[in-house]
Amino acid sequence: MSQKSLEEQIQQLDEQLSSSVEHQERETKFATQANERFARNISCFEKYFPDIAKAISEYELRDDFCIHVTSTGYGNFVPKNHKAPIYSDDPIAQVTKQVEHSIQHPTFSATDYTSCPVNDDDERVHIRYMGALTKAFREIQSQQQERISKLPENFPTALIFGIGLGYHIELLLEKTNFDYCFLIEPDFEVFFASLFCTDWFSIIEKVDNNGGALFFQLGADKDNFIKDLETLADDIGAFSVVRSFCYQHTPLPEIIELIQQWSMQYFRFQYGHGFFNDAITGMSHTVHLVEKNTPILASPTQNRVDLSTPIFIVGNGPSLDEAEEFIKENANKAIIFAAGTAITSLYNKGIQCDFHVLVERPYSNYKIFGDILPAEEYKKTNLIGLNTLYPDNTDRYKWAGIAGKGNEAGTFLLEVMSQTLNNKGIPLMPYCNPVVANTALSFAMFAGFKNIYLFGIDNGNLMTGEHHSKDSIYRNNLEDENEDGLVCIRMDGKYLPANFGGQVETNDLFMAAHSQLEKLIGHYPYRSVYNIGNGAKLKGAHPVRAEELIPLPTSRDIDHQIEFLKSDYFEQLNLTDFDDTLLGVGAFNEICDHVLGIAQEPVGTIKEASENLMRQARYVYSLRNTALHHLHHMIKGALLYYHCPMLSLLYTYTDEQFTLESYEKVNVLWQGYVTEMKDYYQHNYRTKCDLGKE
Repeated sequence: MSQKSLEEQIQQLDEQLSSSVEHQERETKFATQANERFARNISCFEKYFPDIAKAISEYELRDDFCIHVTSTGYGNFVPKNHKAPIYSDDPIAQVTKQVEHSIQHPTFSATDYTSCPVNDDDERVHIRYMGALTKAFREIQSQQQERISKLPENFPTALIFGIGLGYHIELLLEKTNFDYCFLIEPDFEVFFASLFCTDWFSIIEKVDNNGGALFFQLGADKDNFIKDLETLADDIGAFSVVRSFCYQHTPLPEIIELIQQWSMQYFRFQYGHGFFNDAITGMSHTVHLVEKNTPILASPTQNRVDLSTPIFIVGNGPSLDEAEEFIKENANKAIIFAAGTAITSLYNKGIQCDFHVLVERPYSNYKIFGDILPAEEYKKTNLIGLNTLYPDNTDRYKWAGIAGKGNEAGTFLLEVMSQTLNNKGIPLMPYCNPVVANTALSFAMFAGFKNIYLFGIDNGNLMTGEHHSKDSIYRNNLEDENEDGLVCIRMDGKYLPANFGGQVETNDLFMAAHSQLEKLIGHYPYRSVYNIGNGAKLKGAHPVRAEELIPLPTSRDIDHQIEFLKSDYFEQLNLTDFDDTLLGVGAFNEICDHVLGIAQEPVGTIKEASENLMRQARYVYSLRNTALHHLHHMIKGALLYYHCPMLSLLYTYTDEQFTLESYEKVNVLWQGYVTEMKDYYQHNYRTKCDLGKE
C-alpha cells in the first residue's frame, strides 16, 4: 500500500468523522426544533380542530417510526410499506420546484355553464332565470377572451392531494390566498410525521386571519372521500369546490385513485342543489298533505311486522322481464313495491303490487299516472311517497303515507309540527333520492326488512339496446314518433359495470341514483339485498340471474304484514288548522332584502366581487339549523345555481375589466331573481305545483 493511498484513506476517514459529527449536530438541532414545533402544533389543533387533536393523542406509532434528518437539515420520512423516503436530500428545493411548476401550469376544475337547456315556454322563476344565465354565459364565452393560464394570487379553492410532510403547503400559501383549502391525505401516519416538520400553527392561524377555511380529510380512501367531500360541500355550499386548483403532491397509487374519483364524480357538485320553485312547492305540498291528515312515517312504538318477509322492489328496467315468471309465482309470498311507472308494467303482466312509490312534485306527473292505469286499480293498492309529492295523489289509493325528505323546506316545517303536536321529531329516510327506486329501497331498509329483491333497478340501458321493460309505458323505439308511448330520459354515454360482465349505458341522473343505492346498502349492514339481472352492479348487493332464483318459502299472511307496516310505522298529526305564520313571509322578505343589499354594493376588483359573494353565501348559510331553516332551503338552491357560475366567471379570464363587466351583467340577473323570489313567496306559499296544467 502506497503512502499516498494511506493518506487518502486517513483523509476520507476524517471527512466521514466530520460528516458524522455534523450530522449528529443537525439531528440534535432538528430534534429540539421538531419537539417544540410538535407541541405548538398540538396546541393549535386543540384550539381549531379538537377532533384531529384527539386522534393525534390516541394514535399508536409503529415501532420503527422514524423521521430522518437530511444533510440539508430537514425532516424526511419513509411511509409504511414503502422503501424510499418521500423526498430527496433537499426537500425544500424539491418542493419549491414542484410548487412553482404547479403555479405556472395549474390544473383547474371547471364547469361549462353554456350547456344548460333554455326553455322559453316554462314560466317558473328558476327556469326563466337559469335560461337567462345560460344566454349570458354564451354571450360572454362568444367573445373568446384570453383565459388564465397560471394560478393567480387569489383563487377560490385548493384541493391538495397529499399532505406529505407539509412543506409544499407553506410555500403554496405564501404565493396564493385561497378562500377554501382542502387537504387530502390517505395516510394518517404521514400527517402525524408532518407535525414535527411543518409549522401547522402558522398555517392555520394565517388562514384564519385571512378569513379563509381549512379542511383536513385524513385517512381519505376511495370509499369515503367523495362522500365526506359531499358532506362538507352541503354544510358550507357547493361553491366551495366548483372552481378549484387541483394539486397533486405525491405520486402514490392511493393519491392517484382519489384524483380519479374526483374527476369522475365532479358532476355531483355542479347540480342537484334544489331550487326555489321546488322548495316552495315542496313546502306547499307538505302543508296540504298535513291538512289532509295524511299518515307520516314515524319511529314505531311497536313492531308487529315480520322483518324476514321478502320484499320485492320493482323498477321499470329491461331486466324486469327476465324475472317475470318468478315474480308471478312468488307474488303472494312477498310484499311488492312498484317504483313509479313500474306499476303499469306489473299491471300489464298481471301482477298486483302492494305499495306504489312516488316522489315527483309536478301536476304533470299526477296527470300521467291518472291516465296510464284504471282508477279502480289504484284503489287496490297503497301509496308511499315523500312529503314533496303532489298532494292530490293520495286520494287515488286505498291508503297513503308519506315520509320526510331531507334537505327540504317542507320537511323542516313537518319536524316543527311533529315536535309541537306529538312532542317528538320525525325520522328521515337516508339516501331516498333522486329517483323512486331510491325511495323504495330506503323505506324497506329503514323499516328493517332483511331480505330485499331488486327487479328492474338497472340504472341504465342494457348493451343489447333495451331501455325499459317491454310492458312499460315507454316507446320501444325512441326514434319512432308514430309509436305509442312516452319518450324516456335518454342515456348520454356514461357507463357502469353490469352484474355479469359488460356495462350499462347511463347518465348523470342514474349515476347519482346508483351511488345513492350503494351508500344506502352500506348504511344498513347485515341485510341481504339481491340485485336481479344484468343491470348495473351494486356494491354490497348480491348479483343473481333470474333463472337462478329459487321459490320462496311460504311467509306469514302477507295482508297482515302490510297492515302492520302501515299502522306501526305511520301516524297522523291530527292537525285541525295550520298556522301560516310558521311560513315566515316577513322573515323571508328580510332575508331577500339583506342579500340584495350586499349584492348591490359596488365592487372594484375581482377580489372584492369574490368577497361580496362570500358574504351573501355565509349569511344564507348562517340560517341553517335555526328557526329559519326552511327559509334557508328556500333561497339556498337559487344562490348555488347562480353563485357557482359567478364565482367561476371571476377566475376564468385574464382581463379584469372584461371580467367585472361580465360579472355585473350576471349580478343584475341575480338581483332580479332574488327580487322575484321575494315577491312570489308571499303570494304563493300555498300554491300547488301547476307544471303541466293547460
